[in-house]
Order: sequence, then C-alpha cells, then structure tokens
Amino acid sequence: MRVTSGFLKGRQVTLPKSSRIRPTTDKIRLALFSIIQDRIQSAFVLDLFAGSGIFGVEALSRGAGWVDFVDINVSSVKKNTSDIDIKNFRIIKKDFRRFLKSCEKRKYNIVFIDPPYGFYSPREILTLVKNNEILEKNGILIYEEHINTDIDYSGTGMKLTDERRYGDTMIRIFRGEQ
Repeated sequence: MRVTSGFLKGRQVTLPKSSRIRPTTDKIRLALFSIIQDRIQSAFVLDLFAGSGIFGVEALSRGAGWVDFVDINVSSVKKNTSDIDIKNFRIIKKDFRRFLKSCEKRKYNIVFIDPPYGFYSPREILTLVKNNEILEKNGILIYEEHINTDIDYSGTGMKLTDERRYGDTMIRIFRGEQ
C-alpha cells in the first residue's frame, strides 16, 4: 500500500499483522481525499483506530497542519512515520474510549474513524465524539464501515451529510448538529 498524493506520494506503508486490520484501499483514499481536498490544508486531523496510520500519513502528505494517530497498537504507525522529515504529529497508544474522554479538549477539523468491522458500536463512537466536543464547529467526521453495518446516528448529535459506497465499504461523512 502506498501514499497516493502529496510530498510523500509513492511512499510504501507497512500494515499491522492482524486479521482484524483491513486498511482503506488506494482507490477509496483517492476518492475520499478528492471530496475533502479543500479542507486538508493546515487542518487538525484525528486518525482514530489508526492501524497502519495510512489516513493520517496521507493527510500529512497533502498538507494537514497536525495529525493525532490513536490506536491500542501503534507499532505500524511508529514504523510508517519514523523517517518523515516533519514532526507535526503525535502517536497516542490508547483505547479509543479513554482517548475520547481525556483528549484535553483538543478540537479537530477532520476526524477519520475506521474501526475493525463489526467490533464496535458506531452509535457509541459518534456519541463519544460529540459529547467530548472534539470536532470543530465546521469540522467533519468520516466513518468507514462495512456496507451491512447499520449506523443509527439519531440522538448522537451528528448529522449525516454524505455517504458513498465502494465495493463492500461504506464511507459516511458527518457534521456536528448545531
């Protein structure tokens, strides 16, 4: 898997050794970043359930101002960021619940959430993001899940603004309800 654009274009990214990891494909990342390209420059980005860190590395490559990579296993993220010349990121080894409840009121312009399919409640994750106020007022949350996952986002404080299907993957884009 490779970074698709920006100053790190073509950079090889190694994957964690886990059967639960299925990284976002190049095709999906290209499509997704074309949708959000006007928001990336200087953005504060959260890559939650970072896995390999490909989303955050891609965001840095395209000009994000800062990226927080969060996962309970950060070995692949460390490897994939070890020789990047810029240092406008941090790697946080934490369970997503603990991170969201204790993230120092940091606010993000873009939150990317790509949990292992079928292991976590999308409703719980969306509610935690909203309740802990980590999304900037005009920020977006991108949620990647299997197409058969039914995300009941009513009562989460998040508004679905776009959704796209790519094979068996569904990308949903949310904003916080005002």
